[in-house]
Amino acid sequence: MSPHRTQKRRWFKFYAAESINGSIRYQCTPAERGTWYDLLAFSSLCTNTGTICDREGVPFPLSFIANRLNIRLALLKRTLEVCEQDGRISQDETGIHITNWGKYQSEYDRQKPYRQGKDNPEAKPGPEPTDNDPSYVPF
Repeated sequence: MSPHRTQKRRWFKFYAAESINGSIRYQCTPAERGTWYDLLAFSSLCTNTGTICDREGVPFPLSFIANRLNIRLALLKRTLEVCEQDGRISQDETGIHITNWGKYQSEYDRQKPYRQGKDNPEAKPGPEPTDNDPSYVPF
């Protein structure tokens, strides 16, 4: 089972710089890149985020995935082969695993500033600004 089990996401992080400047730009054809991005989106909707499989951890048939992504099965197979060779995915009896999903999709870092305030009882909000404060700008 994937260590990334969470609720289905309505969004996922997409890194524009890596998409435009990264190795995927020259390692994949435009069709393969589009399929890769669809695989990322699809994996974010699976119960085990970052792993393309059903609720029980059983891989979806490739024909099902191709149909869901509205692509030809040959394109899906080619994309999976390229992505596995490049280390973007791994495949086993539990599904297609997006390599480094947790690193790129982690909620931990996004929520860290909020937790720090809650975890530190000594942390107190600063004083409320007043009209005498030169940095105070009323709304």
